[in-house]
Amino acid sequence: MAAVSWLKYAYLAHFSKPRTQRQLYRLVKVHKIGRIVEVGIDSIERTAAVIAVAQRYAGAEQVEYTGLDWFDARSEDLPRLTLKQAHRELQATGATVRLVPGEPARSVGAIANAHQHTGLILLASLVPESALAPAWFYFPRMVDAGTVVLRERIDVADRPTFELLNHALLRKQAATLGERKAA
Repeated sequence: MAAVSWLKYAYLAHFSKPRTQRQLYRLVKVHKIGRIVEVGIDSIERTAAVIAVAQRYAGAEQVEYTGLDWFDARSEDLPRLTLKQAHRELQATGATVRLVPGEPARSVGAIANAHQHTGLILLASLVPESALAPAWFYFPRMVDAGTVVLRERIDVADRPTFELLNHALLRKQAATLGERKAA
């Protein structure tokens, strides 16, 4: 799978379901995102579509994707996703793919320094807020002025929505965590 065609992009951005994911595809196009870090893979199909949209609009830049997930160690309440399956499906996109198995939020510290100037950081709803606590310290290392940080949430109608997190909030969360570590 290479970059999406214009028609496929139009479908993803304007008609795909669930409706709330349309804003994700539009953001990837508008910001011409080439480097993506996803903390917790909610849907391998959505991830592949995000990569394909990025390939269409990132220009000459090679799209790089890093996915942090439990993979084979997922709990029973999450959809099954093996490391081998994810690797096979995402390698088929043609992007540079790096998958990091283990507790997703804790894995952020292992990749943060190698992922400076990331274009999109996507925090999946399946990663609980409490598990993200140690990760906040590392996110400021990964962002620059053009980075888009989205936190996926599930609304009362059980639909995914995306909350755009500003960089000041990331720095505040990191500082708060740093102060707790120092104390």
